[in-house]
Amino acid sequence: MGRGEVEGAGAPRVQANARRWLLWGLAGLWLLDGVLQLQPGMFTRALITVVWQPAAVGQPGWLTALMDAAMRVAAYHLVSFNAAVALVQLTLGALLLTGRPAWVRAGLWASLSFSVIVWVCAQGLGQVLTGSASLLAGAPGSVAVYGAIAVLLLLPEGSWGVADLPARVGGGFLLLGAVLQLSPPFWTPLGLAQPFGQAYMMPQPASLRAWIGTAADLAGRWPLTFNAALVAVFAVAGVATLLAPRVPVCWAALVLVFLTWVFGQDAGMLWSGMATDPNTAPALCLLLAAGLRAPLGRGRLPLAAGPASGPRRTQAAAPEPRTGSVA
Repeated sequence: MGRGEVEGAGAPRVQANARRWLLWGLAGLWLLDGVLQLQPGMFTRALITVVWQPAAVGQPGWLTALMDAAMRVAAYHLVSFNAAVALVQLTLGALLLTGRPAWVRAGLWASLSFSVIVWVCAQGLGQVLTGSASLLAGAPGSVAVYGAIAVLLLLPEGSWGVADLPARVGGGFLLLGAVLQLSPPFWTPLGLAQPFGQAYMMPQPASLRAWIGTAADLAGRWPLTFNAALVAVFAVAGVATLLAPRVPVCWAALVLVFLTWVFGQDAGMLWSGMATDPNTAPALCLLLAAGLRAPLGRGRLPLAAGPASGPRRTQAAAPEPRTGSVA
């Protein structure tokens, strides 16, 4: 049995590891979102004025109208609406953890559908149409990554082609972050410092506030250099992870995403009392970490072994011709 055959024999287990990691991680994110949705502040008008309305600023007219309609529906029965949203999120997480294929698949389809609704009506397409969307602040939105994870898990077993496909998808999101960072506002002191400034104003530990303040100061002093470095880092990490997501590349991308979560996304503002989710970075880390689990520490691993290139050696005097590959 050749090296390719050995790797091919372990490929189903490799992909199963990555799938299990994604499934459990997505379930955990939905459960966390449901718990956050049950915070006392979510049952007040602050859900509309603090969480929802800012996402509608600067949107195209058709999207603003759609979001306004959704906000009016929510405001009409705010307590019932928020309780229903929390119940949906907790149910999605529970379905994904049942271990029953039919229930898990139903949970994945429901996750995809709910992610699309939230992404459009609540997150405003991650604000990518406003011209001020940045991965630093969480664009293209946490539920966009949730939806991508659900799609990966809904694909048939063995259809990924490469076991590190989740990491490659994560690389695509990083590359999108580089493209979004090219927007003109981010080359100005005010535009670039805004994500850090917003994070600085939120309730948080003093030590973290100091670090975020330093980042905001640097962005305001040298916006061209700072933003050019951000674009370059996002682009290099995205291309490297998209094309060759080996273990060192995935680790570097994870560190980069973690830093954006701390400094730009303010660790999801989990201690603010108004966080509806931990923001985009944890879901993106889930994709990248699934890529780490897939190759089992050896880089890219094929999902299927090709036919052997020569006869198989045996203890017999004459080699026997092969009729197929070894599973």
